[in-house]
Amino acid sequence: MKCPVCNSESHEIIKTKGKNTKEVLLKCNECGNTFRKTIKIPKMVECRIIISKFEESEKKRIQLYPDEVLQVGEVLVVDEEKVEITSLENNRGGRVSTSQVSQLETIWASSLAGPARVGISIDYGGRILSHKVEVERDFQFTVGDVVKMKRAVFRIKSMKTITSKIRKGSATAEQIKRVYGRPAGSNEKFKYDLSSKIFENEINET
Repeated sequence: MKCPVCNSESHEIIKTKGKNTKEVLLKCNECGNTFRKTIKIPKMVECRIIISKFEESEKKRIQLYPDEVLQVGEVLVVDEEKVEITSLENNRGGRVSTSQVSQLETIWASSLAGPARVGISIDYGGRILSHKVEVERDFQFTVGDVVKMKRAVFRIKSMKTITSKIRKGSATAEQIKRVYGRPAGSNEKFKYDLSSKIFENEINET
């Protein structure tokens, strides 16, 4: 909105009134002129959102403005619960990282309530020992870490995150789906112990 006197777009809002259509009283920061503008507020629309929490998913509806732009990684509040957008499905059936609400079919999100649940798989030369652990969402795993879990001591070789598989670097628990490791040497010291964080009983896969 430009000042009708000096065409400056720098201004401050002094007063607003109205609901669907707002009348705004503005003051130009350049020349001090006050002027009124009428702004039409777009009607909110309902959008489907699917929220995952561990292995369960829940369908809900959320009210948003049609011209609002959403992107993967953004945090929304749905029924007083914080959720993080993990994927956006547009009305053409494609998955995108950014989109206007008016072009969306479904928002996919992950609940940020409670701890994160991460799968751990240790490869003993073809025999796989697997657990699931619950840790704080900001708990950081790093490729190369030596970890203890009950009697097993292993080194992290790679991790599968929400978006990709990584073979170096770090990621927080809320980003990780599964950690892959191999037994560490008998003389290696572990960095942290996940024994008390185990959620599921031991599974042996061959």
